[in-house]
Amino acid sequence: MKRSILLAIIAAIAGTAYAQAPGAAQGRGGRPNIFAPEAQATGPLADVVRSMVTAFNNRDTAFFQKSIAQDAVWLDEDGHHLLATVWMNRILSANPPRKLSITNLRTNNWDTGGWAGFNYMIEGTSQVKGTNSIVFKKNGTDWQIVLIHGAVDTAIGAH
Repeated sequence: MKRSILLAIIAAIAGTAYAQAPGAAQGRGGRPNIFAPEAQATGPLADVVRSMVTAFNNRDTAFFQKSIAQDAVWLDEDGHHLLATVWMNRILSANPPRKLSITNLRTNNWDTGGWAGFNYMIEGTSQVKGTNSIVFKKNGTDWQIVLIHGAVDTAIGAH
């Protein structure tokens, strides 16, 4: 009798531990959560990206001439590899002016580099939504863009 009670207690403890173990839901037919937690961007690159949004909405080409490295590339939604400075100037000079808003900003940086990613919406003649990722390098005390990848979830016309 004592042996049965001891085995029952051990089985109950083992069952509880198994149910609380990471990945246990997957073993029982559940799906693991693959999504990142809510974005809480802080630090120097979060500030840089927020400044970029302000500069974009003010059509401040001088800001982007300083912030985008001369050899930076913009990878667009359909496989083009564009000169980032040329493409940014084209967007900033568009009429009517475009308005940029972002959400879900995420950043990370180390001594000489970093990245930022966010969801965006650009409004002008039409609305374009998508996800953008940017790679930065440290140039002295400034951060410079070296790569932009713009993915869209909106139909895009010829460009």
